[in-house]
Amino acid sequence: MNLLPIQYETFVQQTPAPVVVIDESMRIVEMNPTFSVLFNIVQGDQDHYLTDFIFFRNIHFLSIVSNGFNEDKPVEKNCSFELKEQFITLSVKVFPSGSDEQTKLAGLVFHEQVPENNSKDKTSTLESEENIVTQNVMILKIVHNGIGFEIVHAVGSLLSKLGIPVFDIENKMIHELYLLDDTDKYLLMLNRVWNLQREETYEGKVFGLDFIASVVPILKRGLTIEIICTVTDISLMKKTKRELFRNQQKYQSLMYDNSDNIFLIDRNCKIAEINPAAEKRMKMKPNSLIGRDYRDFIKPESLELTNAHFKKAMNGESQYHETIILNEDLSESHISCAMFPIFIDGKVEGVYGVGRDVTALVRMDRKLKKTTTLLQAYFNHTNDGASLVAQNGMLLTVNHRFADMFGWEKDDLEGQHINSLLHHEQPLSHKQQIEQALKGNDIKQFESVLSHKDGRELSVLINLSAIRSEQDVIIGIALIIQDLSNRKLTENLLKKSEQLALIGQLAAGVAHEIRNPLTTLKGFLQLMAEEQRDSPYIEILQKELNRIEFITGELLTLAKPQVTAFKQMSLDEIIYDSVQFISMEAVKHAVDIELVTEKIDISCEGHQLKQVFLNLFMNAIEAMPNGGNLTVVLKKVNQTARILITDTGIGIEESRLRKLGEPFYSTKEKGTGLGLMICRNIIESHEGTFEIQSGVGVGTSVSITLPILNR
Repeated sequence: MNLLPIQYETFVQQTPAPVVVIDESMRIVEMNPTFSVLFNIVQGDQDHYLTDFIFFRNIHFLSIVSNGFNEDKPVEKNCSFELKEQFITLSVKVFPSGSDEQTKLAGLVFHEQVPENNSKDKTSTLESEENIVTQNVMILKIVHNGIGFEIVHAVGSLLSKLGIPVFDIENKMIHELYLLDDTDKYLLMLNRVWNLQREETYEGKVFGLDFIASVVPILKRGLTIEIICTVTDISLMKKTKRELFRNQQKYQSLMYDNSDNIFLIDRNCKIAEINPAAEKRMKMKPNSLIGRDYRDFIKPESLELTNAHFKKAMNGESQYHETIILNEDLSESHISCAMFPIFIDGKVEGVYGVGRDVTALVRMDRKLKKTTTLLQAYFNHTNDGASLVAQNGMLLTVNHRFADMFGWEKDDLEGQHINSLLHHEQPLSHKQQIEQALKGNDIKQFESVLSHKDGRELSVLINLSAIRSEQDVIIGIALIIQDLSNRKLTENLLKKSEQLALIGQLAAGVAHEIRNPLTTLKGFLQLMAEEQRDSPYIEILQKELNRIEFITGELLTLAKPQVTAFKQMSLDEIIYDSVQFISMEAVKHAVDIELVTEKIDISCEGHQLKQVFLNLFMNAIEAMPNGGNLTVVLKKVNQTARILITDTGIGIEESRLRKLGEPFYSTKEKGTGLGLMICRNIIESHEGTFEIQSGVGVGTSVSITLPILNR
């Protein structure tokens, strides 16, 4: 009995006869259960070859199979096989896949040999067929009764699937099974098979199922006596084909309609397929990349990393990375790449890749990083204090200059509210301006007072500007602060200089106008004293005149230019002599003096320095009416001599401390304020520094530095 020439891919499991699919190397690709039972081959042995089994090592059989691969149509030959210690002869039909297929396969169908001239051979009954009927197959025996074609016998599981009882189909005319529109077509085909005695195959649809039928004439003495029609349900195959077609369309769309780079690389690193978008982006001609090694197009410094990802993908792991490819014109493209393993029969046979060109993003990122670096450098190294402030007033970040200005660590300020920097003496209008700036109103250069960490005032120039997004939404506030302390100090010094110049001119005039009358008064008082004219007022007049003379003397000292002759002197001796001079005064006031000195020589005008030290020592003693300690320390610090004069007196309030040294301002009841001014002027004329620190109830400390004589 001739068997249906089917496409092996779909019907191998639906064909009743033994079927096996092999490739050109005789490797078993697939087999059906009937083949497995007939030749006693386990179905899991698809990785074996036919020649692994001794009954297939038949020169005649191997020749049939080999010749069948080279034919364009099925080939059928008889061949003998030794099975179970006996020889059987089977008809072997070879169905080649065709030359269009990439891998050549062939389906082999085995059935019992039937001699052409033996009347028994082609009058086979359905009893033997029933033994090989598989699922979804129906076999019909059809005869021509002189009137038409009648179904005389039917068997097969497909009848049950269609819900047709056997008694409803047997002994029925063929046209009763089909729609009227199809009757003529099937009757014509049956007539051709009956009269021309040739096998025909057709596909159709009945009761909602797709089927394929093989119609074979059975001959006896050269006459057709019946037709055997084998009907197989191919609905699943049709569905699979449709699904395959849809998947092919999806694949084509994904592969060739995608704007990203899509490529397939085989296990040998060769490009098996690549889409037009990638070819165009790489400036390559169509199909010019097929078969070439992908590594030839990777920039050398990116090759090692890309190879590592490819190997991981070949091990079954999806990979994501960035690489740089070289285009035909040697330009570079930055590609964000994803690699996915391609599994075939459980093995990785290659890699499917998707690459997105991110060159523009990389360039933009580099430019952004460069801009960010420049802005960060400006932010961190500008001489101004800079901060980014959130709309709620929180300091998001500050530069080091900002932190140094206020005496804080950078980390301590970040996260604090801007109000923590406001000084308690800050005008209300300034606070309101800052609040307006947080709402998005730019504030340009207004002077204000903020608070240092130690509580002192910090004069600053403030700029507040809103930072807006492209949509004009406020995303932060830029706060720039300039420290005005040095400028204010310069202004104050200039003001004091002008004040001193004015006072000097005034003092000179006053002193000259007063000095002559004072001389006359003192002369007459001396005559009165010599004439021994007793009067209680003479002594009082003498004291007051002495005081006026002292004040005019200080005014003249302050006003007239001093011509000083500097010479090398021992500073420790000058200080020692000054301490000895006021030692008796210290004893009177119960003040203990501690003197610690080093041997230091300086260039100075000795009398002026003694005047400074005596003035400071007397001020210290007068600040300790109930006694105390006066400590005088002289030591060398780097290239300067440092003198520290410390008392344990009543101290000076901060508000008054700031005014010390101003003319006619004194903390003493009868002080003129000129003494400290003269002391400061003398020290500065010696290129030294003069600083006073004090605390109420703690005492006062005066620090003086003078340059050491360079030998």
